[in-house]
Amino acid sequence: MKQHILFSALFMFFGCSSTNETQELEQKPTNQIVLIFNKPVQNGYYLIPEGGGRSQERNPNGDEIQFLDDNMIEQLLHINIGAESDTVIVESKRGLVEIRLMYKGVDELKYLFQNGDSVIFNYTGIKPIAKVINRQEDYTVTNFSLVERDNIAVDEYTALDVTKMPILLYYRARNMDREEHAAYVKGIDQAALRNIPLEIEREFKTLEALKEEQKISNDQFQYRLQNIYFQLAELRASPLLKNKIEDEKASTLKNSIDNLVKRYPKIGIERSDSLIYNNAYIKYLLYTTGIDIGKKVSSYNYNTGQSGGSIMNYPQAYDSIQAMVNLTPIEKKRVQFGYITALFRDSGYFPIEKRWEYLNKFKNDYQDSAMFDFLVKKFNIKFKIDDDLELVDKAGKVTSLETLIASHKGKVLYIDYWASWCGPCINEMPSSKQLQKDLANENIAYIYLSSDRTDHPWQKAMERLELNEGLHFRIDNAGYTTKMEELNIPSIPRYMIYDTKGQLVNNNAPRPSQSKVLKTELMKYIETSQ
Repeated sequence: MKQHILFSALFMFFGCSSTNETQELEQKPTNQIVLIFNKPVQNGYYLIPEGGGRSQERNPNGDEIQFLDDNMIEQLLHINIGAESDTVIVESKRGLVEIRLMYKGVDELKYLFQNGDSVIFNYTGIKPIAKVINRQEDYTVTNFSLVERDNIAVDEYTALDVTKMPILLYYRARNMDREEHAAYVKGIDQAALRNIPLEIEREFKTLEALKEEQKISNDQFQYRLQNIYFQLAELRASPLLKNKIEDEKASTLKNSIDNLVKRYPKIGIERSDSLIYNNAYIKYLLYTTGIDIGKKVSSYNYNTGQSGGSIMNYPQAYDSIQAMVNLTPIEKKRVQFGYITALFRDSGYFPIEKRWEYLNKFKNDYQDSAMFDFLVKKFNIKFKIDDDLELVDKAGKVTSLETLIASHKGKVLYIDYWASWCGPCINEMPSSKQLQKDLANENIAYIYLSSDRTDHPWQKAMERLELNEGLHFRIDNAGYTTKMEELNIPSIPRYMIYDTKGQLVNNNAPRPSQSKVLKTELMKYIETSQ
């Protein structure tokens, strides 16, 4: 009801104001942007038409609005998918704010709105079409990203996006044999390279026409050019292309950048702190600094018994950024914030004390309480170390792993360590359900322990995946207990088996999809208990 009242009030307010009153309102920033979604359609999850059931997803929970807040923190805002109407407030003191909506699961549409704007989104199919209601703005200016895909791009996605992620179009080859598939995949890259100059020229003409007709502001014009430039620059920075000037991809990207700079000489030279709020620039900055840092720091190697790998040493990367002279202070801060975020995201690979050390180092280096508080909340950071896993069930009741295991003595336990954000974990769930059906009459308890930091994504994932069977808990202290190190769980998914006496007998058990070998393993412990 509140959302409908707000919508009606906005409509009456802006609809009944005289031109002078509207112009006066435009001159008084409200430090917020109001987004009104009429019958919003899900785009964080996308079922590909004629894709043989194949889907693309980045966030299936409705958190589909992305923007950098005034503290340079990437925020995700929720849309109430399926509602009649939903209103979302974006808070910012900046004059122009880039807001990105997820599109077709893996794509995103970029909108630029002014401080104080109120915007209505109506959907045509899955397409979110925006209209600014407090001032006059051309359709193409407001919905430029959508126009790029509908009218400028040769294929379903822009050529720059396909060059970066050719897998976007792999679904079309699902029924081909191996040779046909290989030829098709090669053709995707070749077609995208041919289309890059053509599409960029179309973008130039569209933008220049809007500028000539005085329909687009200089700030928006420059932003769209920067968006093209830094997408090209990120692709061109690939280590695979750096020393291959004659390579078709390298030369196409280099020529496109040279033509852009020749046409707009200042585009690659002017750098200001405001660039840090341009998503294309952020991606370029993080990618190129990551390449440089990767050459200077060591990798952390891990081994879980049956598998292993390596990951960047984020503390070393943080220190290396501090010594770089080619970055501005605000760029250093943003990149180092990224490495602190990664340190806590991949917490299983690094000792608790090391994570605390670098979190405090970041806080002392920049005295930024907003970023510090964000990290503490996002990763549920605790400043004490527990001996056992603290488990919270769906009703909020707290127990421990040892207590849980002890309470199920007499049963074989199959424990699934997973999380809502873990794709491989989720891919195993159908097999896990089938396993329970196949062994329904056996003396086995199925326990699912989620590493989600908060309840909301965990509960939503269980609802979406229809995880109605088994015992479900969230690990509330996953990164702050010696038990995770004792069990050697640097990454998930991970599966373990306890026998009927409560003893851990396999700390790296087969996955549910390894049905035959897993059933044999489980039955072995059932039979030995009889």
